[in-house]
Amino acid sequence: MISKAALATGGVLLAAAASAQFSAPTRPPGAPVAPPPVHPVFVSPSIPPPGEPFERRTPTPLAAGNPQAGAVGADGSSVDRIIAALYESVSHGREYEPNWKRMRSLFLPVGRLIPPKRPGTEAFTVLDLDGFQDFFTKGTEAAKQRGQSGAFFENEVARTLDCFGNVCQAFSTYASRRAPSDPQPFARGINSIQLVNDGQRWWIASVTWDTERTDNSIPARYDKK
Repeated sequence: MISKAALATGGVLLAAAASAQFSAPTRPPGAPVAPPPVHPVFVSPSIPPPGEPFERRTPTPLAAGNPQAGAVGADGSSVDRIIAALYESVSHGREYEPNWKRMRSLFLPVGRLIPPKRPGTEAFTVLDLDGFQDFFTKGTEAAKQRGQSGAFFENEVARTLDCFGNVCQAFSTYASRRAPSDPQPFARGINSIQLVNDGQRWWIASVTWDTERTDNSIPARYDKK
């Protein structure tokens, strides 16, 4: 027979093993943050790591010392103005590039942009403004290499808007052209734009979009002014 002492010892060992298995690991102060687990979302390398304190990763937009503290202007005065500014800032002629400074002033410091998932991949790409600038620039260069104009003009075709308090969600149907006078756009789609108001102005929290394709037509309810 097993003695009571042995049973007690076995119980302690099992409890210790269970504790080691299910307790959260501790990280010594100053130690590097471990990389996040594999997940079907790629996050831009410039986004702060998940171990950072929430207060450091998400500063109040108009807090003292924030570089965007003085960026309260007409662009953030209404939902209409900030969405118009988004399209204006990304549009540019052949010899120019988007107005990145203006675009940055529209977004929260932790604003995100999520383009369509690439065919044949399982991951979405989640970009901050630095990542989006790189993403957009590479796309423009690729268009030039195909013999296309590097110009890009995008405008809103229609919008549906839902708001509650200081939060709004816009489905903004867009058309993209190489020149404003082009009779037909080379691309159409819908931008899903999330906006928040901090009591002083509107900010863009995120933009997620998808393009119109043969198997992904824009529904009529999202294609009307």
